[in-house]
Amino acid sequence: MISIKVNDTPKQVSINSTLQQLLDQLEVKNKGIAIAVNNNIIKKTDWNHQTLLENDNVLIIKSTQGG
Repeated sequence: MISIKVNDTPKQVSINSTLQQLLDQLEVKNKGIAIAVNNNIIKKTDWNHQTLLENDNVLIIKSTQGG
């Protein structure tokens, strides 16, 4: 297991986990979100390939509607 932060909350994930696996673990839907790892936006097409590393800081941004 490795330690990461997701929206400033400490989390433990398996070694070699991808962003997509993290989303599945957290039960976050893929629609209407953007993800940054260590302040770098990761394209949705790369979520299955982006491996998380010890102390990564993951920011999940959810779009909202309203006015």
